Amino acid sequence: MPRKPKLSLYHTGIIVDDLAAAMESWSAALDLKWAPPRGATSPMLCPDGVLERDVRFTYSLQGPHFIELLEQVNPAPYINLTGGRHVHHLGYYTDDLEASSRELEERGFRRELSGVDHDGNIARAAFHYSPESPGMWIELVAGEIADEIGGWIADAAAAHGIDYLSPFQ
Repeated sequence: MPRKPKLSLYHTGIIVDDLAAAMESWSAALDLKWAPPRGATSPMLCPDGVLERDVRFTYSLQGPHFIELLEQVNPAPYINLTGGRHVHHLGYYTDDLEASSRELEERGFRRELSGVDHDGNIARAAFHYSPESPGMWIELVAGEIADEIGGWIADAAAAHGIDYLSPFQ
């Protein structure tokens, strides 16, 4: 019997129009502190093929469960998702991206967006959607991204004197 991949819920992602304004608003409302914003540009496989994604994002330092704010500089891949670009998702770390993605598809959550490597294989992260939960996706995040995010949040939390508990253990 094949081993079931590990999944750990660690964040909720919220698409915002202005990252700085959203950080200020959420900080005021919930007394949140934020990791320094980062940018990412990468090819993403979506229903219209491979499109370039450009995004700025941050994570709350308090967690886990973390809040991720994303400002889409180039929202092209997200516009292709069912329901449009105002994506909300639950982000899960997985130790086996391909198996976890396959399992979600088998459970009716179709893969609509994923990172793609040079050979066209699923890589780094994948977004899955179910028409039973309109507007909500499940993001699967592979270990290499979890390591990057964990280190980044830990460093930023330490700089603010906030204890960091890794959700990726």
